[in-house]
Amino acid sequence: MDNAGTWGPAASIALALLSCSRAHAVSRSDAGRDAPIDVPAAQTPQDAPPRAATASVADSTRDLVPSEPAGEALRSTLARLEADTLLRAELGVLRDHFGADAKGPFAEQRADLPGGRTALLVSHDDEREPIVLVVERDQLAWSKARPTAGILPPVSHLALSPRPDGGVAVFGWVEGLHTVAARMWADDGNPFGDFDLFEPDGCDALSAAYAPGNGWVVACASRTGTRVQRMREDCTLAWGRQGVPLGASSARPAALVWDTSSTLMLFQRAPAAEGEHLLAFRYDMSAQDLWEAPVDLRMSARTTTAGERIEAVRVRDGMVRVDPPRRAPGTGPPAVEVDSSGKVRPASP
Repeated sequence: MDNAGTWGPAASIALALLSCSRAHAVSRSDAGRDAPIDVPAAQTPQDAPPRAATASVADSTRDLVPSEPAGEALRSTLARLEADTLLRAELGVLRDHFGADAKGPFAEQRADLPGGRTALLVSHDDEREPIVLVVERDQLAWSKARPTAGILPPVSHLALSPRPDGGVAVFGWVEGLHTVAARMWADDGNPFGDFDLFEPDGCDALSAAYAPGNGWVVACASRTGTRVQRMREDCTLAWGRQGVPLGASSARPAALVWDTSSTLMLFQRAPAAEGEHLLAFRYDMSAQDLWEAPVDLRMSARTTTAGERIEAVRVRDGMVRVDPPRRAPGTGPPAVEVDSSGKVRPASP
């Protein structure tokens, strides 16, 4: 069954279920706060869980939490559904979903889930007809053929991310409400909750990255500025009701990478006199700049289109490899590595 959720245009997007309901209500009480502060949600004595219960929950979920930051979902374009080995076993479901329109190209997002499962978000390359699938090896665990059902359309720039319990989160730009929102499912595919994160002026591209203990960082890029929000794992908002301005004023998608367990690098193309340059920024979990100025990676991207994304991945603690957008393998500038001090060097083979 496709338990899609119930976002409605007349209702608030914030619908918190299960253990997030109290925490999200606290977060909404911070309306108007626009400072990059990160403090735990207030608790009354009766709200605080007993120490023994807290330890029990931590012990029961320890095996489900990845040992390394998960980062962003891996994005790719498929000429045919059969091009992905994970999708081959699900061709029946996918062809039923896409029907006579089951011809490429398709856009795919892939995220590893705790417990060895994989989440996939597949749509046409123009974002039409998205479907979410969770697979374990070659077996379909569950799927959502209408992941944005009930939301005031259009909902665009969907971004897939894991949940710490083995579930899935999908973030999207709800244009009619000028809201970046999230819909989440538990590990068994049942609805977990719908959440509104922040309300930027516009959104030309959306990026979302998850890391255990830090939660989700979601970046909405637009020509008027990139606005970013962090949602903790308890579903409270860390950076105020409006998010915070980070990165560059650019419609180009931001790439988000945890270079350490508590710091984040953001990479983004931005206009320059001689063409676009690729800039690197670094922040802590309170959204504070850790470098005096952005680092210019001197990677011109004149030949790429607006929606093409930067590939960035942590190669070790404090070191991130960056591959600029390129039209074809072997074209464009070579990859570089950026360390936590902002030093740039050619990437190792």
